[in-house]
Amino acid sequence: MNDFDTSGSDVARAAWLYYHEELTQGDIARLLGVSRSTVTRLLRRAKDEGLVKVTLNVTSGMFRAERDLERAYGLDSVRIVPVADDGAIQKRWLGRAAAELLAALVVEDAVLAVSWGSTMQAMADALVGQNTVPGVQVVAMVGGLHNAELGTNTNEIATQVGQRFGATVRPLLAPVYVQDEATAAGLANDPGIRESLELARNASTVVYSMGAMHDEATLFKIGHITPEQRRFLADRRAVGDIVCRWIDRDGQPVELPPSINPISISLEDFRAIPRRMAVAGGELKRDALLASLRGGFVTALVSDENTAAFLLDRR
Repeated sequence: MNDFDTSGSDVARAAWLYYHEELTQGDIARLLGVSRSTVTRLLRRAKDEGLVKVTLNVTSGMFRAERDLERAYGLDSVRIVPVADDGAIQKRWLGRAAAELLAALVVEDAVLAVSWGSTMQAMADALVGQNTVPGVQVVAMVGGLHNAELGTNTNEIATQVGQRFGATVRPLLAPVYVQDEATAAGLANDPGIRESLELARNASTVVYSMGAMHDEATLFKIGHITPEQRRFLADRRAVGDIVCRWIDRDGQPVELPPSINPISISLEDFRAIPRRMAVAGGELKRDALLASLRGGFVTALVSDENTAAFLLDRR
């Protein structure tokens, strides 16, 4: 008997956990003791049998905002989700929308570069099942953090995304940055790290979420950037970072402290990637997202309704 041959109560239970408690399909699979593909089929059965009726509690203005943002910032595609009362739920909604958009961007022989963060983790969790796309490669484009929370290991996110597309995964086995310039240069010349960075530079698509200049930002919260380094960046009017390289409100690179030497591709290399999908929402990331748009680091966007209004007010 396969794990889909389960009682009808699991259909209702899976639907409740997914739609009411906002758990991911991976979480539900662990709770029910079944595979993620089984959870997908349980949720589909719930719809087919009329147990779940989906209604859209959104306004036409939300869809209009998508088109307005595309025109205002010259973007290829925009997906806007409603505003959630809870930050964790908001990230799940952003992650689901990002997963749907990413699936449309990944084509045969694509090279996909991914960054880290809790929003990226939500997107990876929302990529259910496997839809193999021939020749796809996934590469981690920035080093990872130690002693940090879920979502800060780029290699884990790259592995999850790679499993969805049946892709070859190239890790970047390095810290996000080091304090010494010579050490950074030495790491960048390590054959494995050099190959990963070169693959990232030649990516056809990058999906990322930028960091922001606030106390809750991961780099600040876990002490990877010291108060002295933060003051250095603030003095240069930094508002956010992309692959640990900081930009000002106009999207222009700012000087980094001598003790911050990122193990990642440059902002110039980043901007040269043809498709650049940013996933970010919430008040704390608005300035960083606006700067990323002004700097030309975004071609596709996933965000929330309030952030969309903020961006349109400042176009």
